[in-house]
Amino acid sequence: MGAFTVEFENQPGRLAELCEVIAARGINLVICGLAHGETGTVAFIADDESAARTALQDAGFDAQERDALTVRLKNAPGAGAATFRKLAEAGVNVEVFLPVRVSDAQFVGVLCVDNRDAARAVLGDVVG
Repeated sequence: MGAFTVEFENQPGRLAELCEVIAARGINLVICGLAHGETGTVAFIADDESAARTALQDAGFDAQERDALTVRLKNAPGAGAATFRKLAEAGVNVEVFLPVRVSDAQFVGVLCVDNRDAARAVLGDVVG
């Protein structure tokens, strides 16, 4: 699985434009975004990565694509802290963290890291 990130100027309509481009191709997204000053970053996973890649290229969006890991954590205080501490102690940097699904019992997210093998090794069975 991969995750996409797109950076663009922070102005009205840019997020709508990105979503419209993807929706026009019938692609479903799980998306998260953050604006900071003059720019913003959107991270997402798509149910059809190949089609999303083509749609972004055709529309002129400069997107980065990263390999991703799915993690399943207890939805409880400290679960994220313990997970991110394990990664930090292994020298693994988290580049993208995208919440995907939250229930009373479980939190499912997508992580893009700088060292997938090390992340898999330290996280063990929380990686799905």
